[in-house]
Amino acid sequence: ELAPYTQVDESKKRAIDTIINELDMNDRSSIMMFGTKTQEQMNAISDKMLQGVKNKDIGVAGNSLNQMVTAIKGFDIDELNPNRKVSWWDKLLGKAKPVVLFLGKYEDVRKQIDAITDEMEGHKTQLLTDVVTLDRLYEANLDFFHKLEIYIAAGEEKLRRLDQEDIPALVAKVEASTNDMVLAQSLRDLRSARDDLERRVYDLKLTRQVAMQSLPSIRLVQENDKTLINKINSTLINTVPLWKNQLAQAVTIFRMADAAEVVKRAGDLTN
Repeated sequence: ELAPYTQVDESKKRAIDTIINELDMNDRSSIMMFGTKTQEQMNAISDKMLQGVKNKDIGVAGNSLNQMVTAIKGFDIDELNPNRKVSWWDKLLGKAKPVVLFLGKYEDVRKQIDAITDEMEGHKTQLLTDVVTLDRLYEANLDFFHKLEIYIAAGEEKLRRLDQEDIPALVAKVEASTNDMVLAQSLRDLRSARDDLERRVYDLKLTRQVAMQSLPSIRLVQENDKTLINKINSTLINTVPLWKNQLAQAVTIFRMADAAEVVKRAGDLTN
């Protein structure tokens, strides 16, 4: 709820009085343009948000994450299981020693993952930039919201003065001079101008409502960006290095088993 003129602090009162003094009830353009410069800021803010949506496709970053998961899951590490039984057909086809083929597949997958990693780094940089931009956008929207409050308060205070002071005073003059048609027309003009101002204040209130709803929307978009940044970080810092580490261990264990088999044969021969 907006605080009435009588309850605001002195600095706001001065700002409201300045706006009221700039408002000329005899100039229709002054009334029709009341608060329009402030409303134009909403268009600028909306354009920035729309431009951000055009330039950023969160689905692309999400696709990169999915590609990373698919590449890692699609790589069968069980091929290096030292306890895996090799069939006679695999031996015939030369698959009894799969480490060379396995490392060849690993190189192919590693190249894919390195390319996806570079893409994800680019997405992360863009998302971090967007988070900072959204912070600035939020501050601009909040400043616009407060400016609207000042204009609305000024408009409502002007309406109060018109209803309680200016119009009654002019009505008294018209009643005292019943034959003065010019004065009577001035009263009709003032009442018409007063209605125009009321409509402008109503429009400003609608704009304020839109601005109020934009604030949490900006934060929601920002939180979505942050969530995606955290997922990308987790993949780049934890998942990929852990996967490479596990592969290195698997190759080492396989070679140890292979070497142990050779040592066993040598020992059997010696015996």
